[in-house]
Amino acid sequence: MKVELLAPGHYIAASNSYGILSDNAAIVVDCGRFDERTAKLLNDNKDKSRLILLTHAHFDHISGANELREKTGAPIAIGKTEAENMCDPKYNLSGAIHRPIAQFKPDYTVADEQVITVGDIKIKAYEMPGHTKGSMVYLIGNDLFSGDTLFAGSIGRTDLYSGDPEEMQASLERMLWLFGDEVRVFPGHDEATTMAQERAHNPYLR
Repeated sequence: MKVELLAPGHYIAASNSYGILSDNAAIVVDCGRFDERTAKLLNDNKDKSRLILLTHAHFDHISGANELREKTGAPIAIGKTEAENMCDPKYNLSGAIHRPIAQFKPDYTVADEQVITVGDIKIKAYEMPGHTKGSMVYLIGNDLFSGDTLFAGSIGRTDLYSGDPEEMQASLERMLWLFGDEVRVFPGHDEATTMAQERAHNPYLR
């Protein structure tokens, strides 16, 4: 399995968009803006099982997802709690920070501790509230796609709509016992890291 950073994201413009390829699967994690490189990964792998997987419903993670689905035919999945609110401009922040995004619905919703199978890839989903009410992280083997829950040296904001610092603390504690030092972390913004690195240096995990 190969993980590729397709579109690096900054904190306002968009999120990191990751491509995951295996013999029988092609997955894109988050799509804050439509990018031809992201579409190419999915269109070049039409013979495989494909999925657009969203960590949470903030506009900088979902704004390009519907266009990506339209131009590739790949379905969209997001956490069940996020799906209920994803097109509310107050919830997804597009009303305050960005122009409201056009409404769309996911093809699938994902629940806490659900296992999703895409071709030969198994994804374990975990609901980790704190940054938003229904933020998800996704574990594939030893690779964790953490959205805006955990960053290299930091964590996601909890002062935005539906954020909650107490829920974030509980989610971080859960992550510490769920994920071992060997797990690589691919966050929604900035560079990749490891759980070992975050245990040792992230002040929010001490």
